[in-house]
Amino acid sequence: MKNLKNGIILLLVVSIALIFLPNFSNAQTTEVYDEDTLLDAIDTSTGEDIISLTANISLTRPIEFTDKTVSINGNNHTITKVDENWSPNGSNGTLITAGAGAKLTLSNLTLTNSQKYGVQSYNGGYVILDNVTISNCAYGGVLANAGTIEVRNLTLKKNGGEGYNNGIEIAKGSSITTGDNKPTLIMNGTLSSTETDNVIYVDINDPISGFDIINTEGTTNKVLINGTKLAITDQNNNIIYQSNDIGNINVSGDPYVEQAVVPNEPATQPQAQDETPKTGIGNSLEVALFIISASAIAIIFLKRKFL
Repeated sequence: MKNLKNGIILLLVVSIALIFLPNFSNAQTTEVYDEDTLLDAIDTSTGEDIISLTANISLTRPIEFTDKTVSINGNNHTITKVDENWSPNGSNGTLITAGAGAKLTLSNLTLTNSQKYGVQSYNGGYVILDNVTISNCAYGGVLANAGTIEVRNLTLKKNGGEGYNNGIEIAKGSSITTGDNKPTLIMNGTLSSTETDNVIYVDINDPISGFDIINTEGTTNKVLINGTKLAITDQNNNIIYQSNDIGNINVSGDPYVEQAVVPNEPATQPQAQDETPKTGIGNSLEVALFIISASAIAIIFLKRKFL
């Protein structure tokens, strides 16, 4: 009887622990402080690792990788290029490029002073931008070059040459001659810009046949099709920026629909709201209480049975 009781108590303790203990993973944090340590961390990244900047980093050449997952937490530091000894890789002068089969997450980071773009997704690459600021890049801030850009929290400042601005460029470069990859822009949060022109720019000169625009359900800012332009809207459906004229390029996405004006109606007494915090802990407590109650009943029943 004693052993049975102890077994039930042990089961109860394990059940509660599984409910409340956080999920563990094999992720490791690698701290980097210069170009060499950053490149080494990217080369050895297993996909679950977090590369954490402890200082601003100056690059002498572009960072490029394919077929791997890389996550970089800038910790509010900056990645920039060194003007005096910058060495581009052929025609690629972008600071960071995620190529085919690659997934790159940038967070809490500023990219600046690039020869071309701050970051690009190239030919099927996938880039997530979460609390990222991009400024003073000679061609543009972000390039979706037959790859995917997911915007979670992006701040754009002045990017592009003298007299024009280029925030997020949607394109398919002439060097991409194989595969069915096409540019995709996913809005999954907020997008702000200090400039108003070409916050999104569609390159109509390169052979781009079409591209996709996706707005997640919870995104604050949306990118919507508005005639022959793309409109960026705020949370109240107001247009805050518009793209260049994209002509007859095939775009898959949501259309912009102007909200109808609703006449003023008499105010009604607001109904009482349930102010119970909506957190996962409530459900966990209910499960734990159920387990505790069931275990207690089982103990009492078994105790009486064996008396």
